Amino acid sequence: MRVIGGQWELPMTTNQAYTHHFMAMTVPCEVTLITIDAASNAAQLALDIEANTKRLEAKFNFYSDTSMLTTLINQREGKRVMVDAETRDILTKVRDYSALTQGIFDITVGTVKALLQRTTLTREQIYQDAAPYMGLSAWEIEDDYLLLHFPLTQLDLGGVIKEVAVDQALAMVSAASSGVLINFGGDIRVAGKKSDGDDFIVGVVNPHEQTQALFALPLRNQALTTSAHYARRQQFSDHDSSHILASQDTHKQVISVTVVANTALQAGIMSTALTINPRLAVPEEIGFVLVDEQLNVHQNTDFLLL
Repeated sequence: MRVIGGQWELPMTTNQAYTHHFMAMTVPCEVTLITIDAASNAAQLALDIEANTKRLEAKFNFYSDTSMLTTLINQREGKRVMVDAETRDILTKVRDYSALTQGIFDITVGTVKALLQRTTLTREQIYQDAAPYMGLSAWEIEDDYLLLHFPLTQLDLGGVIKEVAVDQALAMVSAASSGVLINFGGDIRVAGKKSDGDDFIVGVVNPHEQTQALFALPLRNQALTTSAHYARRQQFSDHDSSHILASQDTHKQVISVTVVANTALQAGIMSTALTINPRLAVPEEIGFVLVDEQLNVHQNTDFLLL
């Protein structure tokens, strides 16, 4: 096994697979295509995925002065912003999935990040100042318009665009290949099977020993994401915290959450929300595995953990 961006990928057992590596969204990305149909070019398909991923990165980068997210949405002059079809569809799905988390997953966390860039307030003060302008009540989609009800509300799609890129990547190639594995920094989606007919198997990193896998899961036409408090930190003036930002203190015991769902976007939103509130009720078709500080594994379904 080898680790890629927080997940472990079990090696292919044949040389029929075509694999392409690139960097995007600050993480290593990998596209693996099993036998390609005669009319398709594996190398070109992989390059198309790379180009599309970097397009999404440039379009939705919160920290870029020239991204669409910054210039059109976060630097808007009024409450109503006309958005393109792709942005509308992404925001609509994000809103639906965020509602399933009872608003725990919140793209208006950009309001907090904007204050962090401009002030040296404490974590508590920043959240107090940002709170009136955050949450699902701060924004909505109406036809082709994004409505933002408060001038100070800022959107940050950093928690979803990598997952959107994974889902788009699979859609671009699944019809041309008998098996596909997309792994963008540990956000994974698979379709079909390996060339030997077996399911793809993905291992999840041990939070205490990140060169090892704690457990592995077989995937079949599914997506898998892992959200973890140990991976990165966010610095406030008074202390640092998990990079998973939330107004409430995140759960102290659960340090890693892995979710299996139909899409990477759905899995990513749910895994992030569950790191904040592990007791959150999730749709029954979604499976999750929680890892606590003692490396005990808790799951809501009968996953075959390997």
